[in-house]
Amino acid sequence: MARMRPGWAAVLWRGPGDLASAPARLAATVVIAAGAVCLAGSGAIHLYLWGKQYGYRDIPTIGPLFLIQGIATILVALLVIASRQVAALLVGAAVLVGSVGALLLAVYVGLFGFRDTWSAPYAWTSLFEEAAGAVLLLAVAAALVRAGARRG
Repeated sequence: MARMRPGWAAVLWRGPGDLASAPARLAATVVIAAGAVCLAGSGAIHLYLWGKQYGYRDIPTIGPLFLIQGIATILVALLVIASRQVAALLVGAAVLVGSVGALLLAVYVGLFGFRDTWSAPYAWTSLFEEAAGAVLLLAVAAALVRAGARRG
């Protein structure tokens, strides 16, 4: 008899509550919270760099994008911690990976006519925080997907 697999929608709505044991639910929630903190930290860095005197807000195109990135990342962090579902975790990870990609492009190639450097304030902090957050969110999303597959 063929095994029935849940649809992608069911997989995307999985959260820590779908895990069998209380310690697993707690561990998943702690990792999700850590990923959300990385998201919020990334947003705070972007808003700080945008708002400081002689900050990124004075750079055409990059300035508005820094403001949007800061606000959106904090909103996504709130979504991640509030829902704790695979879909939100993937959105959060995608935001962080996109931010890392934009930083790498800005440093090595240039972005919208602006070239950044690794000596810019918080460049390394941002890189490590965003990479760590993406890894955390992707790891817990994968664990939730695998746990549901074992139960199903």
